[in-house]
Amino acid sequence: MTAPFEGTNLDYSGVAEPYGETSVVNAVASLAPGTIRYPGGAISNYWDWQTGSVNQPPATTTTTSGSIKAKQGRKRTYGFTLSTLKQLTNATGAVPIFDVNVMTSTLQDQLQMLQTASQLGLPIRYVELGNEFYLSDSNYVHAFPTAAAYADLVASWAPAIRAAFPDVQIAAVASALTTTPREAGWNATVLRIAGNDINAVTLHDYPRTGTAPNAPPSPAALLAGTSTEWQPVDDIINALPSHLSVWVSEYNLGPGGRSLGSPALGTTWEHGLYVAGLDMQEVASPRIALTDYWDLFGTTLDAQFSAAIPPVITPAGSASELINQAMKGATGITVLSIAHGPVVDGSVPAVSGVRVTAAAGGGRVILVNLGSSSVTLATGTVIPAGASVQQLSGPLSSQAVTVRSSHVSSGLTLPAYSVTVVSV
Repeated sequence: MTAPFEGTNLDYSGVAEPYGETSVVNAVASLAPGTIRYPGGAISNYWDWQTGSVNQPPATTTTTSGSIKAKQGRKRTYGFTLSTLKQLTNATGAVPIFDVNVMTSTLQDQLQMLQTASQLGLPIRYVELGNEFYLSDSNYVHAFPTAAAYADLVASWAPAIRAAFPDVQIAAVASALTTTPREAGWNATVLRIAGNDINAVTLHDYPRTGTAPNAPPSPAALLAGTSTEWQPVDDIINALPSHLSVWVSEYNLGPGGRSLGSPALGTTWEHGLYVAGLDMQEVASPRIALTDYWDLFGTTLDAQFSAAIPPVITPAGSASELINQAMKGATGITVLSIAHGPVVDGSVPAVSGVRVTAAAGGGRVILVNLGSSSVTLATGTVIPAGASVQQLSGPLSSQAVTVRSSHVSSGLTLPAYSVTVVSV
């Protein structure tokens, strides 16, 4: 590994948080993000960096069934300027990912933004060229009628940005979706025209729930989806040219899935455990260099922290926090194989794990148990007796998480529905 792996998105309510509040800064710092995506998400396509504001016109999108869906516009001054970003990165040690506005701004303006950021002491290490243009959003289609139109811009902007910042890593928008003709042909066209001008591509992963639209799936089906619904994304990743790395700059359970159930799945430990299982798939991929959870502050349905003052961590945030802390400073990953372990939903291994090495010495083992039964692992080289342990677990429908600290004795028990970090 050569990059900070785990990160998070600033978006919508997240960029409106009062970062002058100590409790807000402390919350972000506790999350131990390796990267912070600025400004994050769709607002990057309409972002004015000098005022920290967005002017996003209404739009329409075409659904997979062919119907037209209206999308509201958004016009607001958040005040989240580069100075605020500098304050946040100072407090967290995170590296910014600059998602530059290639749609409603100019190359000259965005170069000025990056130069101003550099003068403030912000590293210009990662730059994304826009957000989700493969979608059939009427504003996106107007700006980039075809994938070739976007690719031509990439082939123009990327060399100019690299000329100003020779060590920068630049990523273009790629699609993990293949439902519409625009999505299906997007990646091949962008890479044919601009593949030699970039270092990476971005993918966004919001898996479906896999069952009827008006009811949540069974816990086994949902949690098995962290593997089965990841497979098509992994296939897309493996089909990309080998010289390109992948940044999963947004991921979460799909928004429709998060809202299902009572309490809503997105507010429960089931969602937190799903996020942990999906995160383990990403960590295990040798092609993925960066990941950024969507999003940092917002509703308890999707965010890592509520937008309250002081912020309250959500179950998904608790899972992210423990994994992020274990991944901080990682220099290497070894994927573990749990022999003869239990399965979820008939075929998916319940327990997944990685061993993390770090430049500071020592390491951590991250283990996720998606199953309904506890699993005991023997001590040995990977999990030595006496190692310290932190565990998160709880009933799937709970909106709170049990945190437990202990030490490994004669074996390590992974409770049902748990995330465990062993410090070696």
